[in-house]
Amino acid sequence: MNREQAKKIHKHLLDAAAAFRRAEAAIVDVGDDGRKLFAEPLITAVFHLQFKLLRLIYKRYPDLEPPGPPPTIDSTLRWENVFLPSSVLETDLDRIIFSVMKPRWQKVAMVLYCAVEKVEKEEALAAPVDFEVFAARIQALVEADLLEAQGNLQMWGRSEVRLKDRSVN
Repeated sequence: MNREQAKKIHKHLLDAAAAFRRAEAAIVDVGDDGRKLFAEPLITAVFHLQFKLLRLIYKRYPDLEPPGPPPTIDSTLRWENVFLPSSVLETDLDRIIFSVMKPRWQKVAMVLYCAVEKVEKEEALAAPVDFEVFAARIQALVEADLLEAQGNLQMWGRSEVRLKDRSVN
């Protein structure tokens, strides 16, 4: 397959993706019976289109792949602007954060998910605390040189954190 052939196939696959989106919208209108009938085959077809067929073209001709969504800031909340419930202490948050941290790099989004999940599943705090509060606390721990980070911590999916390496060289 040369580049011109790939471009032609790519255009047809994108047209097919748009047709699948229109079909999904039409299926919503047919009610529960229609959704049950069409849901799995349509999901399978879309999966193969997006993650198999288009990937084959992008692997060979990466310049044909459209750019992903632009990076966005998830939160601008700073620790000094956080007001914790009276039943939750700063040390409680630190304990949870450090319990889900690892010595290897992890996406901030994953650390936040694990921390909030720990709070919800184990009732680790007397009151619920959301992602933004944990993110602000992580940023404060990085600024206090207790955790290492790379990337913009306000962009949870594009930044990473890890436990500070305390070994002496």
